[in-house]
Amino acid sequence: MAETDLRAEIEALRREIAAIRAEQVATGRTSGVEADSAPEAADFGEQLRTLADEIRAFAEDPEKGIASRPLASVLGALILGVLIGRVIR
Repeated sequence: MAETDLRAEIEALRREIAAIRAEQVATGRTSGVEADSAPEAADFGEQLRTLADEIRAFAEDPEKGIASRPLASVLGALILGVLIGRVIR
């Protein structure tokens, strides 16, 4: 009895997979991964642009940047110093 239920469930899953594949072919998509990764790539690109803008703004007027964020500036300098020290050794 359980074996027939299992076989019926497997057959139902196979039909669902076939329907999904047919839908993907009809819409021109070959995999769901491509559609899901595109927004993440766009978000990452936007984050990189934002980071570049922040670095550019900091480089234009470093005194203003340090005055507005003294703790972050000191911690950043400390971390950079430690990294440079490890590379030199």
